[in-house]
Amino acid sequence: FRSTLLAAAQAAGLVAPLVGEGPLTVLAPTDDAFAALGDAQIAELLKPENKDTLARILKYHVIAGAVGSTDALKAGAAAALAGPEVSFVLEGGRLRINGDVNVIANDVKASNGVIHVIDKVLIPAPERPPGRLVIGFISEPCSPQLAAFLGVDADSARLITEVVSGSEAEKAGLRAFDVIAAVNGGAATEESITRAKEEAGYGGTVELAIMRRGTKTRSIDASVGVEH
Repeated sequence: FRSTLLAAAQAAGLVAPLVGEGPLTVLAPTDDAFAALGDAQIAELLKPENKDTLARILKYHVIAGAVGSTDALKAGAAAALAGPEVSFVLEGGRLRINGDVNVIANDVKASNGVIHVIDKVLIPAPERPPGRLVIGFISEPCSPQLAAFLGVDADSARLITEVVSGSEAEKAGLRAFDVIAAVNGGAATEESITRAKEEAGYGGTVELAIMRRGTKTRSIDASVGVEH
């Protein structure tokens, strides 16, 4: 294992499972991949109170069974010990994981399985608590008069009538009477907002093009939360 990966495994109490009986497939980030997270984030993850979070991240780098690169490409995806499935694709002659993580050394034999060395730390999506996906605002269609004043299509823009206190929308900087002119670059409708939340999932972000005071347009990334 790379030194930073080993230190993280020790902090998460996962050294024995990773070097014990297999077979296992380990997606092993390089030290440089860990360094790209930044010293502050690494130090935060290594704190005892974040042991469970660190363990989940590391388990997202482990697949039960010895999965070679050829088998990984044939399957297209594999279940990690924690988090969502890990996907595999061949692009430009290089094996990639989850679309943008390069495998820089594949099929490295280990005593308990196989290792694929990767150039980026895989961060699983946060576990979603039970509840309805929300951003934290209430909106309604723009009136024809307001739409005409703003120069937008009344059927493709939404007027925010309320921003819930403490919500992700408030944290992102949304305000009552802002107008959503676009959602993820497309029309802003009740249906498109719902679809964007579902596609982003818990902890994901939705890009909202906002018009404020009738003229100024800005882009705001609002996170998706849950409402019990």
